[in-house]
Amino acid sequence: MRIAHPILAGLLTLLVLAGLWRHHRPEPLDRYDQRFYLGIAYDLRHHHRFTDGFLFAGGDDSTERPSGMRFTPLYPALLAVAAQRDPGFAAATDCLVAHRGVAAGCTRDGGHVRQVQFLMLAATFWMIWWSAAACSGRLRTGWIALPIALLTAPLLLLSVDYLMTEIVSLFLATAAQTAAVQATLSRRHQAAWALVAGLALGLAVLARPAFMLLSVAALAASGVAALLRPAARRPAAAFWLGIALPVGPWILRNLLVMHRASLTFGYASHTFVQRLSFDAMDWHQYVLSFACWLPDGNGIGSLFGGRHACDVFGWDDHPDSFYAIGIGPMLASTLRAAGGWEHHMRYLVHTYLLADPLRQIGWHLMVTLPLALRGLSVDHWWGLLLSIPCAALTVRALIQGGPAATRFLLVSLPAWLMLAVNAAIAVDQTRYNLLLVVPFSIAAALAIDAPRPQRRRFRSRRRRARA
Repeated sequence: MRIAHPILAGLLTLLVLAGLWRHHRPEPLDRYDQRFYLGIAYDLRHHHRFTDGFLFAGGDDSTERPSGMRFTPLYPALLAVAAQRDPGFAAATDCLVAHRGVAAGCTRDGGHVRQVQFLMLAATFWMIWWSAAACSGRLRTGWIALPIALLTAPLLLLSVDYLMTEIVSLFLATAAQTAAVQATLSRRHQAAWALVAGLALGLAVLARPAFMLLSVAALAASGVAALLRPAARRPAAAFWLGIALPVGPWILRNLLVMHRASLTFGYASHTFVQRLSFDAMDWHQYVLSFACWLPDGNGIGSLFGGRHACDVFGWDDHPDSFYAIGIGPMLASTLRAAGGWEHHMRYLVHTYLLADPLRQIGWHLMVTLPLALRGLSVDHWWGLLLSIPCAALTVRALIQGGPAATRFLLVSLPAWLMLAVNAAIAVDQTRYNLLLVVPFSIAAALAIDAPRPQRRRFRSRRRRARA
């Protein structure tokens, strides 16, 4: 690959993103989950201790909160470093904490974090371009994939403006996939690229805990490969080491400080109870959910269920929605019944899944299907439409096998797995599934590019027949 192509792809991506991003206005620091991470970053700066933040650990801005492990450390640490270097951002964070998470009167200064996230997003698009070319062996596939992926730039730039984990985890997960694809192409440095893939995935776990399930699946798959093929043993060991290097010290810290050898505590059940609330829907609501969770599905749902029929599938702006019930009354009542966070997850599993396993687990899996449909709709109809060629190419790659199929599976299976995970254990907002942008763009490019050689062969045969 000539150096001009990668440089041109990077410059084009930066120009498009810069042209779109300059119109964005930074969001207030109290929107959505930003306060969670900013509160922890505040304690890291002022008290040199990783806590659960003021929203979960309580106390005022002068309180030295106890150590915690509700969240993973990577993103709060990034915010703390940025605030340490930028007095304006530090003042904005201090103001937010002093006002108990209300940003009224506080600036929207995000320091250099938004710039870092902008560059991470640009790098993600570049990796899509490279991976598409690597999957097909043709540069033009990458040049088809890049503009398809850039159609999602307005959506992804919204996450750049929020100080949350979406862009960082997307960048790291994509980097892990890209390094894994490079490992299949490299003969001399296969283990080194496998190590890089493991490191990137391990860091993604420390940015977003749900990626721990992906890492477990990846570890299992690499272990099976190592058993079947002796040549895969060194890369597999390097991959395992790569994941362990960032994740191991954090779990060891939790064991020594919090006396829990786990990634987080409290986060999982807090998320899961929100998901379980959706299992309360009846059959009428279940059927309606397929329409309501389509892009712009409120209008479609209203045609079948009447006005406001889709409100029950909305967020906390509708007090009777499943989400509002799950994060409100259901969370409070189950915490009381369980006796606190210590036993919360066990109580949820035993009460809502194992009390009547056949019925409860079966219905839970049924409800997972429309939730997965909602998660597919990354950038509205873009994601839903491109999921079709991606699903078809994934099935074909699983059946056919071979090096090219393996490379495509390395970029498609992780996104499909995370979609299923987010639909089964969380409320599966589309922002949880930004990783789908990678395989959807590549699959669309492969579908567009693949027929061309076939057409050429057909025309050549037709010319020979005429001759």
